[in-house]
Amino acid sequence: TNSRDEMIKIIRSSLATKFMKGWSDLACGIALDAVRCVHIEEKGGYKEIDIKRYAKVEKVPGGSIEESQILDGVMFNKDVTHTGMKRRIENPRILMLDCNLEYKKGESQTNLEFMQETDFRKILEQEEEYIKTMCDEIIAVK
Repeated sequence: TNSRDEMIKIIRSSLATKFMKGWSDLACGIALDAVRCVHIEEKGGYKEIDIKRYAKVEKVPGGSIEESQILDGVMFNKDVTHTGMKRRIENPRILMLDCNLEYKKGESQTNLEFMQETDFRKILEQEEEYIKTMCDEIIAVK
């Protein structure tokens, strides 16, 4: 059925618990919106709803139940690790990587022996240069 009120009644009957009594309208609305957000219409009018694959409940500290909502899209949650980091970025450009941004040593275990502190410093500089090159290549894409 396409009637929101009828669907809410059906959902309410399956979610009716003592705990949900105070937030029944909110929970039923969120449940319906979540299903409508992730359903996929296949050929021939068949609808597939795979909540486990396409939806996730994310608990964000500091909020109340009344602030719960459906986000139609992707959510990124980043902890601020440095006081100088921006807390809000307007219109961000997002790059999704399928690799690590780190210096990767050879396939087999690599053992290095340093005779002087400068040798160790040279290795660190090479690793830093490698990471900087990777970051420069990513920045060049924008």
